[in-house]
Amino acid sequence: MRQRENENPTSAEIVIYTLEINVTNTVTLLPEISTLRLYAVSFPETSLKQAMIFWRLTGLGISSRLAEDCLESLDGPRAVAVAEALALKEHNSSQAFTLIRTRIAKILNNSSRSQRVNRATADDDVYLYPSGMAAIYYLHQTLFSWRSTPSVVFGFPYELTLKMLDTYGSDCKFFAFATNKELGKLQAHLEAQSLGGRGVQAIWCECPSNPLLRTPDFDRLRQLADQYEVVLIVDETIGGFANVDLLDVADILVTSLTKSFSGYSNVMGGSVVLNPSSPLYPVLKPLFQSSYRNELYLADALQLERNSRDFLRRTAQVNMTTLALVNFFQNLVSDASSHVTAVYHPSTCWSIENYRNRMRPRTKDFEPGYGGVFTLEFSSVTAARIFFDASKLHKGPSLGANVTLLQPYVQTVFYKEKDWAARHGLKESIIRVSVGLEDQEALLNAFKEPMHVLEATLGKRASSAKLRNVDIMHSLPWIHRSKSDSGKEHAFEVIDGNL
Repeated sequence: MRQRENENPTSAEIVIYTLEINVTNTVTLLPEISTLRLYAVSFPETSLKQAMIFWRLTGLGISSRLAEDCLESLDGPRAVAVAEALALKEHNSSQAFTLIRTRIAKILNNSSRSQRVNRATADDDVYLYPSGMAAIYYLHQTLFSWRSTPSVVFGFPYELTLKMLDTYGSDCKFFAFATNKELGKLQAHLEAQSLGGRGVQAIWCECPSNPLLRTPDFDRLRQLADQYEVVLIVDETIGGFANVDLLDVADILVTSLTKSFSGYSNVMGGSVVLNPSSPLYPVLKPLFQSSYRNELYLADALQLERNSRDFLRRTAQVNMTTLALVNFFQNLVSDASSHVTAVYHPSTCWSIENYRNRMRPRTKDFEPGYGGVFTLEFSSVTAARIFFDASKLHKGPSLGANVTLLQPYVQTVFYKEKDWAARHGLKESIIRVSVGLEDQEALLNAFKEPMHVLEATLGKRASSAKLRNVDIMHSLPWIHRSKSDSGKEHAFEVIDGNL
């Protein structure tokens, strides 16, 4: 992943352009902004691959709304000096930004279940970014300026997170399965790094993970983070901070606001939240105060604020619909003749108790759930393809939209890395589902239709007792509890870890 030094162009070959554009008369009617400044970089064509990697992994660039506003006034751009450009006054004080920060902080402070949280999250602990990946990238860069030691990714993450850390960090150790056995390996790694004098900068994880929806033991991770003085970062985009409370364990939360917080797939955004109860808060807060710049465009903030007004209502509906769909497919998994061999969801995973330990308490206004994403595993790539092609639902790589989306995950995300994905627990025959706001009964029927086509095409699947046991082990939560109660090693660790 990391670029070789001889691939980099010389400083003389890179030119930075700064343009100032007067947008007073644009159609956006944003009185807070009269001038926009854009930055462009030219580089040799031989460096196009590195530039595209940067663009993809960092989430930086201009949004479509910003581009439209600039096009309205593109006839009179003015070149400005870099020093002048850096002195541009931020539009940080607009009410839209304040409302978004306040909304996030209010949800985070609502119905916390932990004794560890002794300070409420303030609005100025919430930092906004133009995309989820921009939030992740800038967070990493800020921490790297403080401590340039290696990172750890615990559990299978959003793939660009892992690639970004590997490309732009000093080193990144990856523990794909997030099992208790891997927690032991993580502790051994942290100990070795500490004895070697390097330490570890941060542990990155998700709640739950993408796309197999596993939840690590955050209490144990918190203990390790304290013991080895490591920053614990949790991306809770899929679970959603309405459903899960991570501030009792995380030093930093990172979220793609593009997903369920927005919910309408028409704007991008990201956030980083510093936990004021974290022992590292006195160190982290000054880092952000000195380096943070709000680059979320105001027109995007306005749209994001409007979209997120019904965030809790949408989350409650999606929670219930998703659970109904998961129950439907879970019944198919228990049928040995079904081509659906596993359903991955926090409610069906071996790590269900880890997720439940993070769920917010129920209130009169909101009942937390397991989120709106689940993944189906089919008996073969052929079966998955027939199901996918026969489905009339929307297809795409995002999640948290107002419409249900299907994605053949490995085929689209790891098309050129299928063997690597398989070694880390992802089969080619999985399809990730992000549940939208459609009527529950209508969605059930929409999923039944491609199942009928699949069965009519391939017929009933021949029963395999050995394979069925493995599939059920993946998807039935009570299996791991009975093993744990007996004191024996978790069977799922052997299966998931291919040990």
